[in-house]
Amino acid sequence: MFSRAGRAAILDRKPFTEAYFDGDSAADAAILVALVAAVTYVGTLLLRGGIQAFSLPGLFEYVIAGVVSWLILGFASWFAATRLFQSTGRPQTFIALQGLAVLPLVLELFGQIGGGIGLVWYLVVLVVGTREAAAIETRNAAVSVLIGFAIAAIFRTLLGVPFAIFSALF
Repeated sequence: MFSRAGRAAILDRKPFTEAYFDGDSAADAAILVALVAAVTYVGTLLLRGGIQAFSLPGLFEYVIAGVVSWLILGFASWFAATRLFQSTGRPQTFIALQGLAVLPLVLELFGQIGGGIGLVWYLVVLVVGTREAAAIETRNAAVSVLIGFAIAAIFRTLLGVPFAIFSALF
């Protein structure tokens, strides 16, 4: 799982092809997405010297938001690719392959600049994964990913509201 994600992060297309034929790749991707979110949350607190700011609801919020964003991004990218570019890919394939792209998001540990670089890198790896999942041109894969990313960003913002209310109550 980690070696496949590492090879995907350096824009190797072979891990995406392997994951395409692996029945467990969606479960592996879910574990990977949750782990990256948890590591990013805890690591950010440690590097900023604020481990006393750790909270279990905060950790849950970060992990749940990461997993939900990944699922929404996968479904929205699949929808855009199939409706706009007549791809024949399945949503499960998009979700599994896009889960391999999550490793660059760990760069968020190094502040806003690191997070920005990680986000751009993540989007580039998502385009490679979407291209493999949908068998479409790179330009069309990029459009599908950007549409999915915009929708996931909106949902992630909306998802933060219940957690803010929960944190305020407890």
